[in-house]
Amino acid sequence: MQKNNLTSIKRINPQVLCEYLKKINTDEAGSNIMMKKGEIFSFYITSLSLPATNILKQEALSVGGDFATPYECILGKESHYDGVLIATKSQLERIIKKCKIQPFGLKEIAKSISEHLKHGTSISSENKASSAIMAIINITPDSFFAPSRHSTQGCIDKIHYLIDKGISLIDIGAASSRPGSDLIDPQEEIDRIKEIAKYIKNQNLNQKAIFSIDTYNASTADFALFHGFKIINDVSGFADLDMAKIAAKYGAKVILMHTKGTPKNMQELTDYENLFSHIDHFFAEKIEYLKSYGIEDIILDIGIGFAKETLDNLALINHLKHFKHFGYPLLVGASRKSVVGAIIDKPPLERLNGTLALHLLAFQNGADILRVHDVDEHIDVLKIYQALKSANV
Repeated sequence: MQKNNLTSIKRINPQVLCEYLKKINTDEAGSNIMMKKGEIFSFYITSLSLPATNILKQEALSVGGDFATPYECILGKESHYDGVLIATKSQLERIIKKCKIQPFGLKEIAKSISEHLKHGTSISSENKASSAIMAIINITPDSFFAPSRHSTQGCIDKIHYLIDKGISLIDIGAASSRPGSDLIDPQEEIDRIKEIAKYIKNQNLNQKAIFSIDTYNASTADFALFHGFKIINDVSGFADLDMAKIAAKYGAKVILMHTKGTPKNMQELTDYENLFSHIDHFFAEKIEYLKSYGIEDIILDIGIGFAKETLDNLALINHLKHFKHFGYPLLVGASRKSVVGAIIDKPPLERLNGTLALHLLAFQNGADILRVHDVDEHIDVLKIYQALKSANV
């Protein structure tokens, strides 16, 4: 198949820099030199034109950074090349300044890297463990993790338990979005959540925690927000044209999740030419759409398990900081999902340990919020992580 010469850029985790140098076939001696320079920022840039490749290489070297290219690039036989840009923040600032006045698409590269530098940090390490957690409560008979299914009274009891634990974000769903599930009628969904929503409003529980409605139906979101919910968590990526109107009506915060298709067919839609470019485009387009309704309070969810294969999910967690360039908090929800099961070969009931490992890595890589089934265990893990961060060891 002919290679697409569309330039793309992806911020990569420095811990796997060596693998990307191998990926572009850099010679061993050059790789050893470049690894010593990759302490802070590394970007994998694809399909850069030969002139742009040569200019970027020169500009990076001139400030003490480097742009790693395939060893055969010196021959200039191809029109486009992939490479890895390696530089400190101060070096990148000088590279950006120089590339802003260069042709061959380097102005766009400079703009993209500028966004990464501007929004490149996470807020998660400054949060209390409990405030970085979004607890899951399901009022459904068919959620993939059976212990998360609750009756009306069970849901109310769980809400009080979570509030007592200091959990500030509680996500309540009345429709399963597990792979293969059918879409639910909005009225059935409202009927399931009705008494709980009324209880939350009547007992003023929305003064003690922030409630999120996990739904893809605008009428369900309308009902929940009227009863004191403050967040719309829409796993369809705001496919319902009325959903943004409802969010704007109540001034709600929104969680924008990447997906394709519906839960019924999403696992048939996992073919991506460039996963990161695709999600970048999806988020950029949807953010502008939400802003057109005056919605600015946005959380981005990369959609673990939604229209993605196992390796896609792992790549997104490994290079999660890439999506910091949008400047919004990042949510990751891999709790007991199939990506965990595919790795450890265990059913949902036995995926807690794998979930904790994957979520800890996501938190380290830039997640600000973790959406979880198992609250107590996640609080413990994040307390340990934050203690290590604050101990300065």
